[in-house]
Amino acid sequence: MDKNSTMSASTASAMMTAPVPTPFVDAAAGMSFAAPPASPDFKPSHCVNAELLLSTPLTVVVRAQLEFFDAAGLEQTQEVALVISRNRCEGDHPYWPALLSAAQEHWHRCPGRARRLSACVEGEWQTLLASQIRH
Repeated sequence: MDKNSTMSASTASAMMTAPVPTPFVDAAAGMSFAAPPASPDFKPSHCVNAELLLSTPLTVVVRAQLEFFDAAGLEQTQEVALVISRNRCEGDHPYWPALLSAAQEHWHRCPGRARRLSACVEGEWQTLLASQIRH
């Protein structure tokens, strides 16, 4: 086995063991994932018609809102831009897992305690991530 074959084999095995976000709940991170859009024909691998702020040859930028509690405990809303690589889109439409992945990146960078992250999909605000209420 040559050096390139070894590199390909180790890369492939690393890609297969990488954690993939699972729908609905990630208790360790204190968040839940939104279900895919409600349509009998929808598959999670489908792309979604999200409102774009920008479209370039390499990326699309989806309009989103992050609701969070700041340090003083006041509820704040901040508009954010979810950047998604073109190879994770079909034309100008990002695939559902790519949209969730971009949302997770902003969730972890929240300046306070994140409450909800929504994106404008099919002309309506749809919750992508929401915090878990802990009792």
